[in-house]
Amino acid sequence: MSTLSAVLDRVSRTRHPVVVFDLDSTLFRTTRRNLRILTGFAEEHAHLHPRLVEVATSLQPGDVAWHVQTTLRRRGITDPAVLEAQHRYWQDRFFTPEYVLFDEPTPGAAPFVRACHGAGALVYYLTGRSRRDLGEVTVTKLLRHGFPCLEGRVVLHLRPHQQLDEHRYKLEAHAEIRSLGGEVVATFENDPDHANALLESFPAASHFLVGDDHDPAADPPGSGVVAIPDLRLA
Repeated sequence: MSTLSAVLDRVSRTRHPVVVFDLDSTLFRTTRRNLRILTGFAEEHAHLHPRLVEVATSLQPGDVAWHVQTTLRRRGITDPAVLEAQHRYWQDRFFTPEYVLFDEPTPGAAPFVRACHGAGALVYYLTGRSRRDLGEVTVTKLLRHGFPCLEGRVVLHLRPHQQLDEHRYKLEAHAEIRSLGGEVVATFENDPDHANALLESFPAASHFLVGDDHDPAADPPGSGVVAIPDLRLA
């Protein structure tokens, strides 16, 4: 039995199972979002560097590092003024509806989440996206790609506002998850720090670090966190 199949088996045998999913870089890949922001920056700031447009338009989504500035450095654009301007441009756009629409589901994500829900789990989406800025587009994307959303046994927990520290916000959400009275069977994150916090809060659950799109400066995942490339069952 595969690791993810074992999660489904445990869900089906648990009285009130809960499965927790992050969204960005866990259920949805954000590389197309980052690439679109980078190409937009290059088109609007071509005057800052003679190769900026050439480099940006030559990239594929898989070429974009977690730190977008790292992507530029790898291709010879190291001017601090260009990198700082790009970072400010990225900060203003990454958590906006216009760019979130470019995200695509992680392979296997929608079928696996549906399978968890179908086996009886309460699906708990715990995301750093803000309610005010990204609530509507998040529901739209979940529905469009076939994730459980506007139905029973689904919670979409959004950050009250983008300025609230994400790690603190997610830790506080753990208390709400406990208050549901169910048993957390599994959690899925892309960020090792958040995955480790979930491991500490729910030690009896299975914990998964999905993909490798996270801050390279993050602490390594704990020994109880299993790294998986995506969410394909087979």
